[in-house]
Amino acid sequence: MLELREVTKLYAGATVVAPLTLSVPAGEVLVLLGPSGCGKTTILRMIAGLVTPTSGEITVDGLPLSNATIGQVRRKLGYVIQEGGLFPHLTARANIVLMARHVGWSRERMNRRLVELEEMTAFPPDALDRYPTELSGGQRQRVSLMRALILEPSLLLLDEPLGALDPLIRAGLQRDLKTAFARSGATVVLVTHDLVEASWFADRVCVLETGRVVQEGPFAEIVERPASQFVREFVNSQVVAS
Repeated sequence: MLELREVTKLYAGATVVAPLTLSVPAGEVLVLLGPSGCGKTTILRMIAGLVTPTSGEITVDGLPLSNATIGQVRRKLGYVIQEGGLFPHLTARANIVLMARHVGWSRERMNRRLVELEEMTAFPPDALDRYPTELSGGQRQRVSLMRALILEPSLLLLDEPLGALDPLIRAGLQRDLKTAFARSGATVVLVTHDLVEASWFADRVCVLETGRVVQEGPFAEIVERPASQFVREFVNSQVVAS
């Protein structure tokens, strides 16, 4: 379970994230939805311990996030950043097992987990020894997801994971990601500005405007009963564009 209690973030006195209280139960897929600059990536980075909240508390599986616990908390989470963030000098295999090697897993254990992840993400085994530049965009995203899942995290964070992909690759990866979420059993927080992604993945949606949650609930409720003019316009802009 993930909990945020009155979490805020200010930069140079400007509010980027207003007081935010959220509880995400185990196994739920929560989508943070909103336009660029609304604070959703900052929220994700605070959960990952990459940005320190100005105030408030974040807990992962009951463990408060702090300087003293950051190592323990990070063992519990996997993080997929925009466009994958793979190390170009490492093969797909080496990228995936990086953290497992760091924490001292045996070769046998890493290989067993690799087989599980290949099946979970529909990644071709013969591509494991290729470098990122030798992989397609969809394959790179699968490697990034496998790297995030290697330690069997209880919490998975994804920041616009499909934003740079063309529509055909994106549609296929959406299906595989949804399957991977269900099979991993992890709690998932996914950041996007895309209504289609939100509708595909979300058990619950939080719509953000300038650092504040302006509506929260099932996707259908967001679309059918927008709580404000901002939410209505945000939804309609994508419906008209499509």
